[in-house]
Amino acid sequence: MTCGAPQGATPQAGAAKEVGAPPCGTARRIDDNPRDLLELYRGITEDDCRTIQRGKIRNIQLPAIKYFAYYIATSILGRENTSNISSYHLAFLNAALTGQTLYHLGSLIARRLSSRGPIFGGTIALRILTHLRLPLDSNDVPLTPRRLDIAAMKSHHFVTTDSTIDNMVYRMLFADGNEKEIPLPQPGLFNIDRQSWSLTKEEVEEHMKIQDFHQQHDSEDAEPSYDCTVTYPDVSSSTYLEPGRSSSYYGDTTSWGPWE
Repeated sequence: MTCGAPQGATPQAGAAKEVGAPPCGTARRIDDNPRDLLELYRGITEDDCRTIQRGKIRNIQLPAIKYFAYYIATSILGRENTSNISSYHLAFLNAALTGQTLYHLGSLIARRLSSRGPIFGGTIALRILTHLRLPLDSNDVPLTPRRLDIAAMKSHHFVTTDSTIDNMVYRMLFADGNEKEIPLPQPGLFNIDRQSWSLTKEEVEEHMKIQDFHQQHDSEDAEPSYDCTVTYPDVSSSTYLEPGRSSSYYGDTTSWGPWE
């Protein structure tokens, strides 16, 4: 879609420039369960049959997409409830995954900011305050920038409770409610460039079996380490020295005879 004046433009659509959203797509309100976004939701959740309003971010299967959905909920839409998914989440995910801006993202942000109730989140709010040249609350504490928030990931059951930033175990949820713990990273398994953005339980188990097989055989084929240390009885060193002799070959070269 060519960018320009959004379809169904409203005064709220002017927020696109301030928040850095592309001025593309329709600015009309999103209908309940639009077909394109419902298909996207089912495509990223292994065909979860629930409606968008009843959907959960946790049902998203690929970790990169799921983490981005949580980021949208907190830093862009500023929602207090970061468990449920919405058409707004899916509109942003659709733009990120397909490159098609069917919905005017700036208008969605503006509509969210104009709703009643508090706004939870910082990225968009900071841009708006900067644009309007409004002072920040002096009681606000600057947060340390982090690429991955391990504490938030644990609270959302994204990773196991004993995971660390260097050793994360992903909790993958399937449509039947079963869960599988998978060590990260898994570039061969969780690839957003593949045609499908979800996996069946059988596909995951088959991948893990093949991975375990290769890891086992790689360890068996590794070169054995040989210990060439020579041990003599009743001595503590592997090198036997006569009394009074130096341990260095080059310590007493004067006693060497001439070459014949």
